[in-house]
Amino acid sequence: MSKSDLEVRVAPEFLIGGQPYCNANAQNLLTLQEVQALVKRATGGDAIVQKFYQRSYSDGKLGFLGSHQRLSVEIKTASGKDILSFFVKVVPYDVPSQAEYVLDKCVFLKERIFYRDIFPQLYHEYKYEPWTATCYLVKEHLLVFEDLAVKGFSIRDKLFSKELMLSALTAIARLHASSLLAEARLGKPLKKMYPHAFVENAFSEAGKTRTWFDVSVNAIVAVAEYLGLDASLVSKACEEVFAAVEMSSTKKNVVSHGDLWGNNLMFDNSVPPRCLLIDFQLLRYSPLAHDVIQLLYLCADRDFRVTSEEAMLKHYYSVLCETLNSSKSVTVEVPPWSELVQGVEEQRLAAVITAAAYFQSVLLDETDAEMLNDSDNFHEFEFKNRNEVVLKCMKNDPVYNKRITEVITELVELSFRLDELPKPT
Repeated sequence: MSKSDLEVRVAPEFLIGGQPYCNANAQNLLTLQEVQALVKRATGGDAIVQKFYQRSYSDGKLGFLGSHQRLSVEIKTASGKDILSFFVKVVPYDVPSQAEYVLDKCVFLKERIFYRDIFPQLYHEYKYEPWTATCYLVKEHLLVFEDLAVKGFSIRDKLFSKELMLSALTAIARLHASSLLAEARLGKPLKKMYPHAFVENAFSEAGKTRTWFDVSVNAIVAVAEYLGLDASLVSKACEEVFAAVEMSSTKKNVVSHGDLWGNNLMFDNSVPPRCLLIDFQLLRYSPLAHDVIQLLYLCADRDFRVTSEEAMLKHYYSVLCETLNSSKSVTVEVPPWSELVQGVEEQRLAAVITAAAYFQSVLLDETDAEMLNDSDNFHEFEFKNRNEVVLKCMKNDPVYNKRITEVITELVELSFRLDELPKPT
């Protein structure tokens, strides 16, 4: 952390209009000049900042790779006074072991590069509805976004309805099409232009991330055995995830969100609802199918996939084609339908593994998730052993039980067909 950032964190008083202002949160990482600049960008006018303050955004846990706050700014304009609201994502310094892990995983580095450098390239040729929030300020360990809640967007139930799934797939298709259009215009892969943004940080074969994965696999095996399933091949099957998160050598690769669990998509109340993708901290450069099948495993149940997967793929593909074909300034060869279908089967096992690992934490109810705000509990759960916690939550929470049981049962089934499954290419 830079000296100036540290000074801002420990010095909560600001002089605004000649009057002392004491911030409610001593971890404020913003200067008055930065707040004035982001207000100007947000309003497009000459608003004068009167005072500003940050507080926790929610009583519940919104995510696991950052601390979330609301920045409120009182402004004065020619027409009177107003209060603007912004969403702030910060390294979670209040949980030291979590902050260390977040910094080690470089999630803020990736998202900083995404919103500062890649996002403008993706929107250069894009003419449709937005697929992500506007980011007004990018700092080393802090990002400031528009407050989507003020605009009627909210996180929905972590098990999506058909309507929400269609909206989510629309946003994902728009993101992928934006990537293909940008590369056609630039004449080079975005991964080559911004390599640091696409370094894998969710599934790594070394370091703390590997430790997290091993703890996750141990819990998967424990759950499988608790369910009376044969888990003898589960650990071997789980190793296949590392190949699946690499870029494809035979298919079109696109900028991929890479972390499409329920809290990373927000919807408004229009009909049909509009969807915005948030939290680009686990960004990947992957084939089209990667995000699509991840969404279907992280945000839908098995019954939905059995009955509606093909229809969902067709919807995604139609939006992708529509967006690519609408461009007047660049021509993009549309990836064939067969490439998407083949990619889905190649990525399916990795999607099941991802869901089985993620569900252990992201599906915790608010009471159980609160324990992760304690540094010791966070370290134990993430890097030591969480078997007992997961099994206890399964016994106490029917929804948690159903979704973990379902995905781990499918993982066990796939582990016995490992040699038959298509490999990512």
